[in-house]
Amino acid sequence: MRYEHLMSPIRVGRHLIKNRIIAAPVTLHSASNGEIYPDEAAMHFFVQRARAGAGIVVCAGAKVLPVVDDGEHAGWDLYRHNAMNRLAELAERIHFYGAKASMELIGIFDDGYVASNGGLLMDGLTPGREIPFPEMMRYKEGYAHAAEKLMELGFDGLFLHFGHAIPIAQFLSPLTNHRTDEYGGSFENRMRYPLEILEAIRERVGDSLFIDIRMSADEFKEGGIDLNEGNKIARAFQQYADMVQASCGMVTPDLMCRTHPCDFLPPNPNVYLAKAFKNSGSIHAHVTAIGGIGNLADADQIIAEGTADFVAMSRALIADPELIPKSLAGKELDVVPCIKCMRCHDSTVFGHYFQCSVNPTIGIMHHLGHMIPPVNELKRVAVVGGGPAGMFAALTASERGHNVTLFEKTDNLGGALKFATSVDFKYSLAGFRDYLVQQIRQSKVNVITGREISPEEIKKAGYEAVVVAVGAEPLVPSIPGIDSAIHAIHSYGKEDHLGETVVVIGGGQVGCETGLHLARMGKQVTIVEMRDEMAPDASKSHRDDIMTQMEQESRLTLFTNTQCKAVSIEGVVCKLPQGEQKIAADNVILAAGMKARTELADSFWKTAPICQIIGDSSKPRTVEMAIREGYFAGINL
Repeated sequence: MRYEHLMSPIRVGRHLIKNRIIAAPVTLHSASNGEIYPDEAAMHFFVQRARAGAGIVVCAGAKVLPVVDDGEHAGWDLYRHNAMNRLAELAERIHFYGAKASMELIGIFDDGYVASNGGLLMDGLTPGREIPFPEMMRYKEGYAHAAEKLMELGFDGLFLHFGHAIPIAQFLSPLTNHRTDEYGGSFENRMRYPLEILEAIRERVGDSLFIDIRMSADEFKEGGIDLNEGNKIARAFQQYADMVQASCGMVTPDLMCRTHPCDFLPPNPNVYLAKAFKNSGSIHAHVTAIGGIGNLADADQIIAEGTADFVAMSRALIADPELIPKSLAGKELDVVPCIKCMRCHDSTVFGHYFQCSVNPTIGIMHHLGHMIPPVNELKRVAVVGGGPAGMFAALTASERGHNVTLFEKTDNLGGALKFATSVDFKYSLAGFRDYLVQQIRQSKVNVITGREISPEEIKKAGYEAVVVAVGAEPLVPSIPGIDSAIHAIHSYGKEDHLGETVVVIGGGQVGCETGLHLARMGKQVTIVEMRDEMAPDASKSHRDDIMTQMEQESRLTLFTNTQCKAVSIEGVVCKLPQGEQKIAADNVILAAGMKARTELADSFWKTAPICQIIGDSSKPRTVEMAIREGYFAGINL
């Protein structure tokens, strides 16, 4: 058997789990319109993980207390009789594929309550107010009630989120628990309330449900939970819990990248926490490794080496819901790699439509069966441009049976993703570029590189359809001397030719990442931005990560509300709020944005009966939009 350690069964209490893969919970706020039960979008999302082969599927959305609709979050009601019917159906649909159904109960209180005054709400920024004892008892009863109802509805497990310094987890940490009653102070007192909740749950469900707890093994904050303290907490939990997830960090902006590992960290950076739990010799509960684990090879090694008993995966299963069956079939190169951009998190928590940068179907998966049009006629298709949009369009059209030729004017494919191979904190994006190129190579797409195809040639060749993905070019503002600046996209791979001091004009995401990259290479970098904040175009979580990294980089200087007035070989002249200032530099990098190659793209109109303009050649945006429009173009030919 491939991945025999990962795929081996294991018994948890009275439950036999068919393998060691846990599909970790995802809160589908943007898939909800206020329903007090899982809608079909949520049902499909979680059931798909069971169908793909996960041993445990953790669902998310049930509330501990009667649901109060705040107009934003998903909330499934465990108090109204007819609201629970769909939950029972969800559990049974998961069971259909041999998986165990678990439900997350997240440790959030209503009314702005936290463990003690000064603790932060879920945004990681806003102080809450200390939850009084009567409310604590009400929530304890709510946990016990929720567990009992989930047991009656056919769920096998309960997942308790007691980590990341969310309100209930704040009881555990000496950094966040400043209570003066019996629930604060000593370790025993800090553990008292979570243990009372666990005891109340066990009294209601016995061993019918397995209990899994996510906790921060290390909060990475001075005065907070460290690994030794985390070990003590896990030992206390195992009196009632069957499993513990060794997560880490807090929901504060500076630790999002650690709690949800991004590419500013190496692969699998949090697995050592699970290993520490296993090696302690004092934790007999099953231990789960978590944190950006993206493939079955790494997961199998974690189990084989005894580092953990389970591996939890979330974002990787969003990027490619078929990750497990593809890998088991020996098709690892066909697995779409997660780029760890956190777009899924931001879209489902802060947005209105669940999205993924590399999976264009994730928000509409449950509708695809009747949305995808039939192929009534196979066509000869020309795709102009070998960037991410063009490659995805070509792959999608070819998979549909069309005869596709892809034209790329440079010698290699990749377009706007080529830069990623030069940046150490873009290794996952570089891997996605390599994935696309590999998929093109093994497909039936006819690829012609090193040739810029003209509209006249397309028309003369008689293609039935043309997809135009010619990309964008740097936007050049009217600044004296700007012609001496180097465009950001042209600086990658040529860093050794730059001087020791660099000014980056433009503090959007591209400018910030370019400046950070050069600073990490030893350059003294100044970024100037006209707006009042850096990287405002980045998604929330990624912006938090960028800002944290920039704040920690001593070779980086940031100016906001600053306008570049002139560029010369000596540097730039800028207008700051306090007046004009010269900033010396060996080189000036321009990152003022991109503009679509509209004129070139429009020249392909009427060269074929069907013409579509996609990606940056329509409007410069993100890789997410390039992939989505490439998919839409290819699927609708």
